[in-house]
Parts: sequence; structure tokens; C-alpha cells
Amino acid sequence: MASRGPAAAGFLNLLQDILDLESFSIVKPLICKTLVMLSHASGLYPRCFPIPGLHKIGQHVDGGGFADIWKGLVRGGQSVSVKIMRIFREDEVAAVLKEFGREALIWRQLCHPNLLPFFGLYRIENRLCLVSPWMENGNIMRYLSKQIPNIVRRVSLILDVARGLQYLHEKNVVHGDLKAINILVTPSGRACICDFGLASIVNEITLRLHSTTKAQGGTARYYAPELFQGNSKKNFASDIFAFACVCTEILSGEVPFHESPNDMAVMHKILHGERPTRPPSCSGTTQLDTLWELLQNCWRDEADKRPTAAQIVARLVAPSIGAMTTSSSTDWDEQFTCKFRRSSQDRPLLPSVNQIERIIFGDVLAQVCQECFPDRESSKLREIKAGTANLKRRYNEREGTSDSEQGTSQAEAKRFRVLTLSD
Repeated sequence: MASRGPAAAGFLNLLQDILDLESFSIVKPLICKTLVMLSHASGLYPRCFPIPGLHKIGQHVDGGGFADIWKGLVRGGQSVSVKIMRIFREDEVAAVLKEFGREALIWRQLCHPNLLPFFGLYRIENRLCLVSPWMENGNIMRYLSKQIPNIVRRVSLILDVARGLQYLHEKNVVHGDLKAINILVTPSGRACICDFGLASIVNEITLRLHSTTKAQGGTARYYAPELFQGNSKKNFASDIFAFACVCTEILSGEVPFHESPNDMAVMHKILHGERPTRPPSCSGTTQLDTLWELLQNCWRDEADKRPTAAQIVARLVAPSIGAMTTSSSTDWDEQFTCKFRRSSQDRPLLPSVNQIERIIFGDVLAQVCQECFPDRESSKLREIKAGTANLKRRYNEREGTSDSEQGTSQAEAKRFRVLTLSD
């Protein structure tokens, strides 16, 4: 972790390139941890984060507490969503970029059908921008107002959100601002969560720079009672409370506590044990009664009594509720973000072997290797290709292997990593 400057930058880029490959699944958690640690120590980020040649088009299409959303275009004509942060001054951009970069490293590695992919960072007119895929259907409330789906479809969308939240929590990521406008609908009709972790980091930066929380990302209508008492940060349990509020939005088409005119009135209700009213659409069958009981459990005053996201998913798909999975097709896979950034940056899949040697050993040793072994490039590439194929085969067979065989597979992965990077 002592690398700095060009050496650290080169190694960061190499680690991210390896993470973008379909292979190396066994060692990816270790590589990801190394990437985050090196980035934090060096203050640098992989080259994939800055996105070249981005242009915003038209007028801004939406906005929130701390950002405006524009539609943009990148090289090749790909449409993207550009979230332009507007709460920070120009002289704060460098500090803000450093904070966002650290979180962006984590966001960049997340991949799930119910999470909006994160493409990278950009600067427009000295404003920090977060770039992600463009979703023509917009947020889930806009989608529901146009499609007007039946109750079965609405419960399927609830399951989509629960699965996305489960994945976030499994990756130790708190959303912190879960509400309907932060849930988008993909072209295939799947609900996907966006802006995960964004509100918390904006609030933290704003508090440090301005000694105020005026840029609070969430709203009172989704807050768990403990968040009003000043002795608790947003956490998994507060996400669960907000999730149940989102469910009432999906079921009714109205914000939680829609009958209350302002946040102070809502806060008073929540602190006195009141919860969102039951929508008429969520009644009439045993399954819907069970669903409403689940939401009430999510609203428990005691945070530790609320179910986990994994437990919520299990109860939703159980026969007592019977939530149907949205379309088996997915709108992206693990290679989606990698393919996007490579098409926009016009770069090869991996650096050459000689470039990798320069990153690891420095220019002098790499030059010696090249002069002594002129055919090293082609032979090394064949070795990497063969080893990668073997690792992938072994990993796919892991489910049916014994403990000793699994240990052998992991040892082989470690050995291959040493051979390909240090041989």
C-alpha cells in the first residue's frame, strides 16, 4: 500500500480491469478490498471513473434535494442519466470529489438486476456529476401513473425493491434515502434502486463543510422514529422502515402520510406511533392481509424487532403472499458497466503483458524481460487464457465439490494469480 503517483495509478487501473473480467470470481473480493485500500492510501482512482466526451442535452428533466438530473450522450450515442450535484460551491469540488470517489469505488463493483448500474464521474461547469444508464420509464411513481398495473403487478414491483435492498445490505451498503423517486423502472419493467448511499455521503460532507444539515437527503415521511431523536444514524433497520413506506406508495400511488401537509406534522405522527394508512388496494384477500402484516412489522418502534431484507424477500415469495418475480430477463449483467466504459474510452480489455510488467516491476525490469524473452507476450497470453478457462471451470463446479476440493480450487486460484502477475 506504499505505492504513490504513476505506480499506484497503474496498479489501480490493472486491479479494476481484472475486476471487470468474468473470470477470477474466487479472488474478486480480495482484489476489490485491495483496490479500495490502495485508492484510499494514494488518493487516486481507476481511470474508468472519469467519463470522456459526455454532453448533456435539452433541459433538466428532474431534480431532488441536492441534484438536477439531465439526459446526456457519450461517445457512440449512448444515452445516460447525468445527476449534477448543485449543493456545493466551486471551491469545494476537489474535497467533494475525494469523498465521492471513495464511495464510487464501492458502487462501481455492485451488480444486481434491481440496482441501477453506476458508470462513473464527470465534471460539467465545475460541478460534480454522477453518470448512470438512462431509464426512459422514469421513477416508479411516473411508471405507475401511466401503466396503472393491477395489484399482482404492484406486489411484483415490491419484490423487486426488496431484492435490490437485500443485495445492498449483503454488501454492507445502507441506502439511507429509500423512497419511490429513487426507484426507477427498466425497459423490461423491472424496478431498480438508485442513489444508494448518496444521501448519507452528501449529508456528511455538508455537515463538515458548512456545520449544517440543510442538505438532508431523505424526507420525514420515510424516517424511522429513532432518526428524529438524534441518537441514531441511518442503518439497515431504518432502510427497512423506509421500504415499508415505499410499499404503500407502490400500492396506493400516494406518498406516505399524504393527508399531512408538512414534515413537522408527519414527524409528530411517527413519534406518537402512527403509521401510513392502509390503502384500499391492499385489502380483500388473505395474501394482502399477510402483506400488510409484514409492513407493520417493518414499522416496529424497536429497530432490532424489524425483519431483515432477506427475511422480507422470503416472506414475499412464500405462498402466504405469493409475490411473482418480474420477467426472468434482465436489463444488464456483470459486464454491462465494463462494456459501456470500454466503448466510451476505446480501450482494450486488458493492458498488454509488457504493460502489466511495467506496472508491477517498473520500467527497467520490464525492459529487461522484454529483451530477454521477445516472444513472452504471446506465450504469456496463452498461459493467462488457459489458466483463466481452468479457473472458471473449477469455480462453476464448486457447488458439487467436497470441502477439500474447494480448498484445492482456492489454492489453485492463488497459485495462478502469482504465476500470471509475478512469474
